[in-house]
Amino acid sequence: MMINENADNYDRETSEYIVAYLDLLGVTTRMKNNINAQKVAMNKLHNLYNFNMNSAREIAMDGYKDIQFKIFSDNIIIAKKLSTDLKTRMLDIKCLLNCVSNFQCTSVKDCVGWLVRGGISIGDLYIDETMVWGQALLKSYELENNIAIFPRIVIDSNIICELQKDEELVGYVSKDFDNMYFLNYLYIQHFGGRFLENGFKLILDELNGKYSDRVYQKLCWHMNYVNKELDKKNERGESKYRLSID
Repeated sequence: MMINENADNYDRETSEYIVAYLDLLGVTTRMKNNINAQKVAMNKLHNLYNFNMNSAREIAMDGYKDIQFKIFSDNIIIAKKLSTDLKTRMLDIKCLLNCVSNFQCTSVKDCVGWLVRGGISIGDLYIDETMVWGQALLKSYELENNIAIFPRIVIDSNIICELQKDEELVGYVSKDFDNMYFLNYLYIQHFGGRFLENGFKLILDELNGKYSDRVYQKLCWHMNYVNKELDKKNERGESKYRLSID
């Protein structure tokens, strides 16, 4: 006998999705702060989530309206069902990558100043208002938890070939020093040097010079990535903005 079998058809099935599993770094520590600091962090997190979910829903383009979000504390799942039509499938992937890039951009700039780590994969998934289930979730979580290490969103190798075949999507991909591919979220960002510099100052101010070697590694990775991308873009007036750890 199955639970609730008289009222449920047991007919749920997984479908192919592209899934991002994200972790906002440092939230656990912020939960241990004094009550006023906790309140600020909690409301900042709430507004970060709401802003990005609303932005995705308000974009008047095909593919954005059915992006799904699941949030639990400092973790967020962003998922998009993939079409069987090749052209639409590539649009689905682009929409998800763009949505995740927007989330990471918002997080690291001066309105929030928090670093993000994560993983992106394609595979079977079931998601509704009650639960999330599937291989795509497991893989994206494993990439975040075991591979990413730095504040980067690692892209599963099963996606790279698809992305590299598309002129629009290849810009979302960067290859790191350890040969891991990660989301180049600043690909969508233009003339953002001042906001990125001020966001980094927020991160450093919050740490107040007290950080472990592991945290220092993450700060350096973020600093080097942002500076490299600003140099690459070489946009007018942006050369004066650079991240640095004094």
